[in-house]
Amino acid sequence: MNEFLYKASIITAVAFLFYKIFLQRESFFTANRIYLIGCLVLTFTLPFLSLPALINHQGYLATVLPQNSSTEENSARVNARQLAAERSVQHTSANPSVAASKLIYQDPALPQEASQQPIATTEYSFGFWLFTLYLFGVAVFSGSLLVQLGNILYRIRQSADKIQDGTIVIVNATQPQAPCSFFNFVFIYPDVYDFETYEHIISHEKIHARLYHSLDLLLAEIAAILLWFNPFIWLLKKEIEKNNEYQTDAFMVEKVQVNKQQYQLNLLQIAVPNRPLSITTNYNQSVLKQRIMMMNAKRSTPHAYWKYSFLVPVFFGTLLLLNKPASSREMSGNNIQNNPLPVESADPLQKANPQSEKQPNARDESSIGNYTDSKTDMSSGYWYSHQDKENYCLEFKGSQGNSQWNMSRCFRKDSFKKTGDNSFVLTKDAGTMQLNGNLLAEVSQGKYTFTENKDFANYLAANSTPSQEKNLVLFLFFADVNRQYLEFLKSHYQTLDGQRLLEIAIHDIGLTEFQGYIALFEQYNHKKPSMSEIIEAKIHGVDQQYVQQMEKMGFSGLSMKKIIEAKIHGIEPGYVQHLKDAGLANLSLDKVIEAKIHDVNPNSVKELKALGFADLNLTKMIELNIHGVTPTYIQELQSAGLKNITLQQALEAKIHGLDAGSIKELRALGFTNVSFDEIRNARIHGVDASFVKGLKEAGLPGLTIEKAIEAKIHAIDGTFIQAAKKKGYDFTSIDKYISLKIHNQAIESLKE
Repeated sequence: MNEFLYKASIITAVAFLFYKIFLQRESFFTANRIYLIGCLVLTFTLPFLSLPALINHQGYLATVLPQNSSTEENSARVNARQLAAERSVQHTSANPSVAASKLIYQDPALPQEASQQPIATTEYSFGFWLFTLYLFGVAVFSGSLLVQLGNILYRIRQSADKIQDGTIVIVNATQPQAPCSFFNFVFIYPDVYDFETYEHIISHEKIHARLYHSLDLLLAEIAAILLWFNPFIWLLKKEIEKNNEYQTDAFMVEKVQVNKQQYQLNLLQIAVPNRPLSITTNYNQSVLKQRIMMMNAKRSTPHAYWKYSFLVPVFFGTLLLLNKPASSREMSGNNIQNNPLPVESADPLQKANPQSEKQPNARDESSIGNYTDSKTDMSSGYWYSHQDKENYCLEFKGSQGNSQWNMSRCFRKDSFKKTGDNSFVLTKDAGTMQLNGNLLAEVSQGKYTFTENKDFANYLAANSTPSQEKNLVLFLFFADVNRQYLEFLKSHYQTLDGQRLLEIAIHDIGLTEFQGYIALFEQYNHKKPSMSEIIEAKIHGVDQQYVQQMEKMGFSGLSMKKIIEAKIHGIEPGYVQHLKDAGLANLSLDKVIEAKIHDVNPNSVKELKALGFADLNLTKMIELNIHGVTPTYIQELQSAGLKNITLQQALEAKIHGLDAGSIKELRALGFTNVSFDEIRNARIHGVDASFVKGLKEAGLPGLTIEKAIEAKIHAIDGTFIQAAKKKGYDFTSIDKYISLKIHNQAIESLKE
């Protein structure tokens, strides 16, 4: 939410400054009105739009804006851990020696065991109080708007002196007030004006009503409520009010053709201090001098419209700077925790590196469980174990019954040291895990305690940025992130981000694997990758094996970004080979990705080639798929008589909703030799079997399809012809009926 407000504020500032610099002095009041209202729309839509990657450092402003509130971050981290939990479930199904993390949420209504957990105290950050202040401002200004609306409705309802003037209702006030209008209601205190001034005021407010200026002000008021802290939204609102007055004054002088000097004198005459409501369009505002100057200014020439041509590059550039590219936004930079990946993205990872779990000397596989709050203390709880060959597979929980969190994993048996009859210890750089209970039994349970290694924790605090995660050291323990690993990261990156370290643990990226990713990026990107880029590659299952597969497919010289994009869209050797087997040559990776996105089936390519379309290429196949042109559809058109139809004609037929049934209906009416163009044009103009039948029954049996189309264009049908015959116009040619319709009157010379 915070990020949206920052972005909306920046867009508002850009919109206002562009208007002040380029447009405010122009007399294109209608164009300026469209621009100003359009800016309100862009303010609340552009923050949600993303473009494909087009430039370097795209979305730079998004990386320097303050991040979302701690509440949102906590929620995002929970989602990230849920991904890891689901991922570890797949580990278990692939290899029983690796247990899965499980996600169990604490229900407030759960019985005693769950309720025995200590209740964490709520801590409110500076961001929370800032957001609370924002909501308070929204509530205050919203209340002000509701009061104004209520005031207007009350005055309309209570007034006994209302006059209906066409679509306008004139509400005569009983006490002095400045004249104003709200949609089709005009409020005025008539006792203080002479007749001419009164007429000017009413004409002025009628123009406001006819142009729906009240809608502009209402939209501006709502925008100001949502961005009340931003001074530029109030300035933009003021410009909307002023432009509405300029537009109305121009109508008065040019359309109503009032005397300009007298009209301006009336503006000054009624300049009274009674201020109307801010959501009403009012005759008297505090911009009289500017309005009079604008009325007397020379009108802008059409050549000045060139200034509007800068709108597209200005807002396009703003969009590029604000929002990260659509293809990588969810997985790069600081947005990893804000936009967690779908669970399915973990599948390719397991397929890409199936050997890692089978190495006899490999480190313990780990995965991070999920829980309801990053401040939950997981340093002690309960464990449940069963033996699986050379492993102890343990489940860790916060309580014996239903727990706030639940995490499962397997350890090699020789990694534990027995320290007593019912005490076992596992020690790593990050800390010590002590299990109390009979771990040697086939199935057992007990309590556990995790103790952080103070030296490791101090080293971590001194060499990395803080993390909101209370259990970061425990997660690093499970992922086997030790001091050697941290030293390696420190040697490659000036700053170790605590959140990135958590993600490394969540996605189980070991030191050797991390080093491999660095080498991979340096080989194909020719630069050292960021930690976020490596995490992104890991999540999508991009490794050395997949890169080599891409090269074997014929796609060489690719950047890692493009390789990751291919993996995201499921580009595999089998799919590319099937496209080649179908006869599609010179395949570029971008086109293959596009084909995959639009679900191009290689079998359909073969079927279309079998129908005689030998020159079919992937670009045309993608276009066919987008519009739903299938081999079956083309065969139906051919069976309806379009034997020599081309692919382009098939596309046009599908776009215009032409099918075999409609073609057969036309042919059944005697149009046996019609071409595709004639059938398509008939479909475009709505010439169907019932229309043609009506013309023939009205006395035009020899009608051609071209003449039927002409008749439809001129709205001549059977009913029109029957009515013309009753008036004495009995023709055998559709052309004469067309002439009769065009002239729309009785022409004696046409009668026969």
